[in-house]
Formats: sequence, structure tokens, C-alpha cells
Amino acid sequence: MKLIPAELAFDTAGTPWSPAYGDIYHSAESGPGQARHVFLQGNDLPARWSGAPLFTIVETGFGLGLNFLATWQAWRDDPARCGRLHYVSVEKHPYTRDALATLHQRHDGFAPLAMQLQAVWPELVPGMHRIEFEQGRVTLTLAFADVAELLPRLRAAADAFFLDGFSPEKNPDMWTPRLMKGLARVARPNATLATYTTARLVRDGLEAAGFQIEKRPGFGRKREMLAGRFAPRRAMRHAPAAAPIWPERRAIVIGAGLAGAAVSERLAARGWRIDLIERHPAPAAEASGMYAGAFHPHVSRDDSVLSRLARCGFLYALKRWQALEAAGYKVSWRRCGLLQLATSSADETHMAGTMDALGYPSSYVQYADRETANRHAGLELRAGGWWFAEGGWMRPSSLVAAQLDASANLVPHFGKAVASLVRRNEHWQAFAEDGTLIASSPVVVLANSHDAARLAPFAQALGSSRGQLTYLPAQALPDLRAVLTGNAYLLPAIYDLVVAGTTYDFDDDCPEPRSSGHEEILSRLGQLLSAGPANPDIQKLRGAVGFRCVAPDRMPLIGALPDLQAARARCADLSGAHLIDMPRLPGLYSVSALASRGLIWATLGGELVASQIEGDPLPVEGDLVDAVDPARFALKLARRGRL
Repeated sequence: MKLIPAELAFDTAGTPWSPAYGDIYHSAESGPGQARHVFLQGNDLPARWSGAPLFTIVETGFGLGLNFLATWQAWRDDPARCGRLHYVSVEKHPYTRDALATLHQRHDGFAPLAMQLQAVWPELVPGMHRIEFEQGRVTLTLAFADVAELLPRLRAAADAFFLDGFSPEKNPDMWTPRLMKGLARVARPNATLATYTTARLVRDGLEAAGFQIEKRPGFGRKREMLAGRFAPRRAMRHAPAAAPIWPERRAIVIGAGLAGAAVSERLAARGWRIDLIERHPAPAAEASGMYAGAFHPHVSRDDSVLSRLARCGFLYALKRWQALEAAGYKVSWRRCGLLQLATSSADETHMAGTMDALGYPSSYVQYADRETANRHAGLELRAGGWWFAEGGWMRPSSLVAAQLDASANLVPHFGKAVASLVRRNEHWQAFAEDGTLIASSPVVVLANSHDAARLAPFAQALGSSRGQLTYLPAQALPDLRAVLTGNAYLLPAIYDLVVAGTTYDFDDDCPEPRSSGHEEILSRLGQLLSAGPANPDIQKLRGAVGFRCVAPDRMPLIGALPDLQAARARCADLSGAHLIDMPRLPGLYSVSALASRGLIWATLGGELVASQIEGDPLPVEGDLVDAVDPARFALKLARRGRL
């Protein structure tokens, strides 16, 4: 979907107005007043969230964000507020940050909260954007999408609904019976809803979807409004799962690299106690200990699953890394910009056309011709390409250290290898080779790369790709000021080194850098630069080697692990099954097979798994969750009767 921002406009009375739909954004009497009367009081809030550990609201139509700001304000003012508030909202035509700031100036009562929202307002690109406030106790998940397309892919369990699109007469697509059924699919038992409209088609659609509807006094000039409660006559086939109930909020995380640190930080932020087990004597001892790596999203003209997942991971990672820094944790990174260079003139034409087709804001990515690319890079390049202004480099070990430092209630078990996992009495027990118990907890997250397959079944062998880096002295390319990627990648000088990479060597377990690898990397650099480093002595070059864990489809393994024994026992029933039907090993999760995108996928993977463990709304769309589900290979085999 090519995202088209909302136009900043007002009607003759000064109420925010949409020229595209010919309708106002909120009641002419008062936007905040409508938010409180219709949506908060219409859902019996804040009383309904009183004392709850988690409360989730789903909204159709974010608009100016007044409903969110009013809800957030009510949460802050309520001494009996829920422990955590999740607010999920869908908006097809979001405002720009500047437009939002202009609109919010009219509402002084929201000023402190509105300024916080504006400060973290996402890039206007399609997909889901997760934003945290109040030290993570208030989470806003914004979906920039058509609500009719997003709802079937939303993974959430809603306690309340705010139905706030433009009027049914002006925007009927937001009020169809199919959309109402989509609301029912994510509704918890007795979930409530409220909307300003009393249109008959809305009432009928909601009642057909299982909501009991009543009219209540409306706000302002609206004589009446609708409120309702979800009480279907028949049980839903795929109702949202109840939030997991664990014997204790304690988890074992195996592996202290990028994945394990991200999982630990995300669970610890939710109040979990973590036993972090690492076979090496210190964290970030394997691939996560490489000197530095590049981070950037993936772009494709068809906006593939890979592109959408990488975009979400990239944008979410930036926010989390900035939050770590704001909290005082030191992360060694730089958003110096990144150029993904074309490999031919035809490729340049294709890349330029892709930007025209997708219509992304230039702050996210833009096409740079060769002359512009040269200026970004500070060097003469062989081609133009895509410029990611927020891309750059990161020292992974610094990120791991910051995330672990931020993880309160973390108990490290370094220098201890897990020989086996055993499930007993609703707890997983991690045993060392000599039979001693390292730790016990209801939840285990395997974040130990290739070694995860030794401890749990994936129904598919995981591959290994050897990657070699070459270290050049800083003076070899003193003018380089942006990251370059293409047939190779090149980082600007970090302290005293320029990092160049990388090789992709399968079925190769040599842990030491080789001269042949340095030669290959330097040759590839020649395809990026008009003039590369001046004849370095290959035999004297230093470097490093890391091993990437790779799944057959090159997508990561993030989520709950399949129970292969139970699946085999039910194999005849799984021939036409979906992932939701696959049996799972209780409390066992994975964040693994991050391949060459560990920096952006680890951070998102930590949030995704933590959300699954807690029963939170998921931070990405359902088809992306399925694309990384560790049970996907078992499902394929089960469908073919080969499990």
C-alpha cells in the first residue's frame, strides 16, 4: 500500500476536516469532550480496567490522536489504573508530525502528553509501529494501514473497542459487516465497544458479529450514540487466546548474544526475573562480538514479507536503542547514513523506479544518483543507489552490554553450557553436562543460534554461513563518511579501523580469517568504489570470522516451538492445518536463525517473544508472525504426511 498522508485542513467553523472524505475528524463542540464521553464513558472506563494487570484497547481511526491522549490522561489520573495499558490503533492516512503538532496546539489540556507523542511520531511508512510511554506501562501500537486489510492480520485480544472512523455515509468501507466480524475475531469475552454513530448498518453489523448493542445519550449535537458488549450466541472458532498464566514470572534465556540480550531486556522491562545462561565466560562471545556491523531496512518493489519485517525491525530497533541511550546506557553506534549501491545501470533504473512506486518519505529512504551518492559517501563511487539517512553502524557488543545492564532482576550464569532441558511440574530445568541443575523456570527462550537445534526440535536442519571481515587502517579511506553496501559492505572508520565485509561461506567451519577471504572482500570493494584502498599487503591484514545461523527460507525463527511428538500423534488431523492448530511445547520459545540481520531482527524478536509470553498485542501483522514461526517447517511436513 502506498501511504498517502492526511491533508491539514479545516471547515468553516475551524474543525479539522478531511477533503478526501468530506467529513470532520471530531465533534465540532469538542474533540476531547467527545473522546471522554463517547469512547471512555461509552466503554465504562476507567472503571473496567481497575486493578487489571493488562488492558487492551483497539481503535479504528487514530486521526488526531485525541482519543489516545484522553485515554492516556485518564490512565495517569486513575490511582486504580491497570498495570499496563495497550492501545492499538489503525490509521490509513496519518498526519505528518508537523501537522499533528499544529492540531495539538488547540488542546492545551493535552500539551505535555501531546509533545511526548509528537517526539516519537513514526515515519509515515506502512506497517505497525510500536511506541512506549511511562517506562513501558503505556504502549501505543500504530498500524498505518487500511483497517479492512489490517484487522484480519491483527494478533491481539481486545478488552474494548473505539470505533471512530469517518461517518458511514462518507466512508462506508470502515463500517462493513465484514469489518465488524473482524472486531469479533479479536474480542475477549465481554469486551465492550463504543461509537458516536447510530447508523442502522452499523448496529446490524455489530449484532450479527456477536455484540449486544444499546443506545446511550450522545455528545454535543449527536442525540444518541452506540455502546455494546461482546456476547456471541455461539463459541468463536478461533477466539483470541487467554493471556498465559505462569506459575511464576521467571524465565531462562539461553545465549547471551544479540538475541539473548534483547529477550532479557524486553522481559525484564515487564517485570520478569531472568536466568541468563551462556556457555562462554562473557556475553557477546561469538558473532555478536564482531567489531561492528551495519543496520538498514530492506526494500523491494512488491514490499515483500522480508521487506515488511525488516522495515518493522529497523524502525523498532532505532526507537529501542535511542531509549537505552536516553536512560543512560552507553551504546556505540552512529546513524551516519547508509548507501545501498546499484550493481549496474539497469539496476539503477530499477531502484529509481521502485522509489517512485513506493512513495516512501525521503527521511526513510530515497534514490540518490551517482553524483548525490558521492556527496553522501565522501568518495567517488561506481553507481548511485538507495540512501537510508537513518542507517549506519553499530558495535554489537555495546548493544548487548547496554541491554543486559538495563535488565533488572537478571542472574547471569556465564561459563555454563546447557546439556539438556527437562520439563517437570510446569517448569523447565536446565542441566549441565555433569547433571547439576543450572536453573529452573516455567519459560525458556532459546537464543543460542545453531545450538538451539540441539536442545529442541525444529523439524528442519539449520544451516551455517561463515562470514569473514577485513580490517583496514583508518587512513586507508579517511574521507568515507557513510556506510556502503552492495556486493560488499564498508563502514567508515570506527576508532582506528575501517571494517569491510563480508564472505558467505557455507559448509565451512574455519574460525580464522584467510587471505583468500581478504582478497575476495577487496575485490568486491572494487565494485563499489572508483578507487579502493591502495594495494594493502594481504598477508598483513587482520580480520575476524563469525558464523550466521540460517534457516532454509532465510527467515528467522521467532516464537513458540512445536511439539513434534504431539503433532506426529495427530498427523492425520493436520493435513489441512494452519499454524494456529500446531501443538506447542509449553513455555518453550526461540529467537534464532537471524542470519545477517541480527541487529534489527534481534531487537524486534525480543519484543515479539515477550509479547507472546505475556499475552500482549503482537508488534507485527499476523502474516509476518507466521513467516517467522518456528513451527512453520513442521507444519509443511505435517500437511504432506511426512512429519
